[in-house]
Amino acid sequence: ADSYKDRDLLIVEDIVDTGRTMTRLNKYLDTLNARTVKVVSLLVKRTPLSCGYRPDFAGFEIPDDFVVGYALDYNDYFRDLHHICVINQAGLDYFAAPDDKFNLLSTDADGETQP
Repeated sequence: ADSYKDRDLLIVEDIVDTGRTMTRLNKYLDTLNARTVKVVSLLVKRTPLSCGYRPDFAGFEIPDDFVVGYALDYNDYFRDLHHICVINQAGLDYFAAPDDKFNLLSTDADGETQP
């Protein structure tokens, strides 16, 4: 923790969905006694599930849809696309993990529920 004391930190995030993950991370980062902590996110989702968290810098605000591409995946598919796009319900169903076929809501790597 001392290696961050009085340092300027920049957290780079791909997408802020509900904001719960960054809220938890910021609580931890506060314990590091950094001089400043700033967060930049490529995407910020406009969702009614938002806890109200906003990054310091955002590239684009997007609607409350499941997006893939440009390192964002759905069950390990589409991560290598060179663009970001919305995956429709047919795509969600087709590429669902076998245990997700019965549960159309999945959980991302941060433990946040995605449609």
